[in-house]
Amino acid sequence: MDMIHWGGPGEDYRLSKISSASINSANGIAAPAPDDAAPVWQPPKALRSFPLFEVVMTVTGVLGFIGLVVVMLYPASSGVFSLVKTTLLSFVPLAIVAGFLLRIDRWDPEPWKTKGALFLWGAGVATLSSGIINTALQYNVTFSIGDANRASMLGATFIAPLVEETFKGLGVLIVVIVRRNRINSVLDGVVYAGFSAAGFMFAEDILYYLRSDNAGTTQLILVFVLRGLLSPFIHAMATSMTGIGLALALLKFKRGWSKAGIVLIFWFLAMLVHFVWNGASAYLGRLFLLFYFIVEVPAFIVWMALLAHAARKEPEKIRVGLVPYVRTGWVLPGEVTMVTDRRSRKAAMKWSVQGGRDSKRAMRSFLSHLSSLGLDQHLMAKHGPDPARIDHDRQILSETVENRREFLRLTSIAEQQQDVTNAVSARAQIA
Repeated sequence: MDMIHWGGPGEDYRLSKISSASINSANGIAAPAPDDAAPVWQPPKALRSFPLFEVVMTVTGVLGFIGLVVVMLYPASSGVFSLVKTTLLSFVPLAIVAGFLLRIDRWDPEPWKTKGALFLWGAGVATLSSGIINTALQYNVTFSIGDANRASMLGATFIAPLVEETFKGLGVLIVVIVRRNRINSVLDGVVYAGFSAAGFMFAEDILYYLRSDNAGTTQLILVFVLRGLLSPFIHAMATSMTGIGLALALLKFKRGWSKAGIVLIFWFLAMLVHFVWNGASAYLGRLFLLFYFIVEVPAFIVWMALLAHAARKEPEKIRVGLVPYVRTGWVLPGEVTMVTDRRSRKAAMKWSVQGGRDSKRAMRSFLSHLSSLGLDQHLMAKHGPDPARIDHDRQILSETVENRREFLRLTSIAEQQQDVTNAVSARAQIA
């Protein structure tokens, strides 16, 4: 069998591991079983596939957002300046939510093209569809009870959570089905759900700020503080429940009825979180701020703390999952440290910059692929092998080897060029 030779430090170690018939018992590691070890094999050449799914989702989201601007946003504004001003204000809570989501997504970051597609789904399709259905159902309630104010309160409390969480979660469901092999932890479901919710929040904030701007600057500032500063996480926290349910159904449940059951439970929790917030703001009046500080603030803190704790546990899962790859020589021990230690990651990225933009891109992809391999291996060690995920990991392994070869080649060229430059400079100084 022809081996893949990439050169650079660690080549002797890799070859000795692959060719070794036994593993030294002194290191406490037994020979890997077939189901939990990376096999010694010649991976196929990586296939460069066109991201058709992300393109379709993005185009759909963009069309939905254009429809939202035409149908709801622009008619609610008093002019272009008002629309621009309220859009800029909406970026504040978006930056807060996106910053937190990227923080918990730092060890095994999901592809930007997928996160961006879900953001546009939330901002376009989910917001436009929810706005149309919410309005239609609220009109029906108004005609039934003959009280527009009461119908508005009932719509916000009971109709909006059902409709909005359904459409936001629908985008996440599509991603989970189509990109199932890319999801290897509950946090992935939270991140995708969070970006769908962030898009929805961004578009909805613009609409609320536009309506408030028409009532005066004071009203706009009040609504901005309440929505943008005091409650930026409500949509993300609610929809994250759906994301958790979908990730659990994919990763930890085998039977169809159990998958459907866990998704329905967490979808209900998403609606419950939304219902409590909307109901309190609609019916508590002046007591709402008291409710906010006693109930909502602790809920936000607990939610964020639990997700941050889950994110902190990912490096250890990656480290354990990469052990079979180290035993068979595909990954060096130092590379495991480079992936699972924050400072080592930063140092690796800084070192790769000397090889140029392509070298940096290859290093970033290398780190991301190793994280995915580790989490997948850890997942399958607990819940059993998944043939589709194994095939996906084989392609990732092939790409990882090519990434390593690429940044080693480019940084080596850069180092040689620097040596030549230094030699020329020293010769010129002597002359």
